[in-house]
Amino acid sequence: MKKSKIAILTDSSSSIYSMEHNYEHLFMLDLPCFIGDRVFTNFMKNKDEEFYEALRNSNEIAKTSQASIGEILQMYEQLKELGYEEVIYLPISKEISGSYGNAIQAKELVEGIAVHVVDTKRTVSILGAMALEAARMASEGYTSEEIINRMYYMRDGSTYYFTVNDLTPLVKNGRLSNAKSFVANILKIKPIIQLTPEGKITGVENVRTFKKALDRMIELVNEQVNHKTGHIHIAFATEDENLELFKEKVHEKFPHLPIKVFKIPATVVAHTGLSALGVGYVNY
Repeated sequence: MKKSKIAILTDSSSSIYSMEHNYEHLFMLDLPCFIGDRVFTNFMKNKDEEFYEALRNSNEIAKTSQASIGEILQMYEQLKELGYEEVIYLPISKEISGSYGNAIQAKELVEGIAVHVVDTKRTVSILGAMALEAARMASEGYTSEEIINRMYYMRDGSTYYFTVNDLTPLVKNGRLSNAKSFVANILKIKPIIQLTPEGKITGVENVRTFKKALDRMIELVNEQVNHKTGHIHIAFATEDENLELFKEKVHEKFPHLPIKVFKIPATVVAHTGLSALGVGYVNY
């Protein structure tokens, strides 16, 4: 049986543009970020630093945008023109963005290429890891059904926990009330935020200090990761003493597992702010 030529598509929330790979059949859609009138996009070329620097020097609320139906449709058409017969699209969780719904609508408008839109329920480097695995499998001749089933396995065997040293960005983006933020910042209460199994970003615990939040996140990952097949992911926005301390703690806890460190993509930092630190896992 002739193997189908499969393209893998994801978006810039996946951190894929900061991951090294040689897969020519792996593509990315930008989710633009905005600070005032400035637009930040084309992350494959520009990376994150320009947005990070603008965020450091601005008091304005950063915003993001989902991939539009037109943009997604254009990408489908481009992949068809490149000779792909199928595309597996791995978008940011539909609980976070409308990109998934737009991808489904765009699917109905394209002909001549089979489109599979996966309900990933994931973002950041977990989504990037899924995209890399899908690209590997496509290059080795796996069918779209086999690849999608693998995506579900990875999705259901992964999560991320984040905390922030400053709640203000979360408040500005409407994630917390001003009153709660004010009290929490005074009391130095830090939230532990989870990328839940359903794909939502939800506060699951509050602890009294940032360092205790780091310890608690590591405990939560330790309780859930597969200690034989899991990979640990560290996500950061700012390189400072907190990151170095966190990396030391994670390496001490998981000396037997692969540990990878990723910069949080602009799409997520726009909402969490530059003090965010996270740890998660993917069970392979």
